[in-house]
Amino acid sequence: MSLDTFHVLTSQCDGVTVVHFLLDEQGQAALDPVRHYFAAAFLDHTAAWSRLVIDLTGVATLDSSCLGPLVQKLRLVQQAGGRLALTGVRSPALEEILALTRFDKVFPITRTRDEAVALVRA
Repeated sequence: MSLDTFHVLTSQCDGVTVVHFLLDEQGQAALDPVRHYFAAAFLDHTAAWSRLVIDLTGVATLDSSCLGPLVQKLRLVQQAGGRLALTGVRSPALEEILALTRFDKVFPITRTRDEAVALVRA
């Protein structure tokens, strides 16, 4: 499957790779492609990057099929001496999931993409 199928985009900012999602007119990411991306393509897609920001702007929620690969990637990044941060966590449901799973204690989460890039770059 192509990355277009998952509505995922990547960009580079000061040596940091930012993964983000295509948003609709209401500023929302389509949940099914986001879930499918994390479950089926995330680890392969991000394998070469050890300085990574996952921008969850517009993502309403994540489930276990998404959270497992995120933890696995965090471990891989840390083993490689890199850094990973999350940003764009604005949905109350997503905030609740990250708090209930204690991801908010494991992952650095910033309010803005610029803050996340600066954190990962440091």
